[in-house]
Amino acid sequence: MPSAGDIFNELKGANQRLDNILATEQEVRDAVNEVDQALDTLVSQQAFANSAVVHQIKQGDTIICLLRQIADQTCRILNEAHTQTGLQTDIAADVDTLAALYASTHAEAALQRQREAVLRQEIEACCPVTPPAPVCQPKDCPDPGRFDVPVILSGRPVRGRGAEGGRGL
Repeated sequence: MPSAGDIFNELKGANQRLDNILATEQEVRDAVNEVDQALDTLVSQQAFANSAVVHQIKQGDTIICLLRQIADQTCRILNEAHTQTGLQTDIAADVDTLAALYASTHAEAALQRQREAVLRQEIEACCPVTPPAPVCQPKDCPDPGRFDVPVILSGRPVRGRGAEGGRGL
């Protein structure tokens, strides 16, 4: 039969092994907490990246909208300019012809026209003509605003020992 000293030595050895197990358990808990915190950081960074991508998509949509408006307006301006150039060329030729005909056959009308031009200049100096409103008015596009989403590096409580101080993962 084992002596009391042998039993005591066995208990000391068992206690030492239990202390080793408890120390290992704490190391495992600490490692799990570190992994948990690293995972929280990765999740937060991924959420930030997702928000940034959504914001860039909205900015891209706004840019596309503006470019479509610019393209539409440019096309309309070119069409109008082409039409106006043709009309102005025809009008200039017709005006030259009419001015020459009237000046040669109606000298008194040419003199009257010059007097009216002087009066028109005096009136415009006193009361300038208000130009018409522009035909093209800019249209609003959606503005996603500034990107102000903070990176949140912690959000959940650290796992491990609860308020009661017990051991639980």
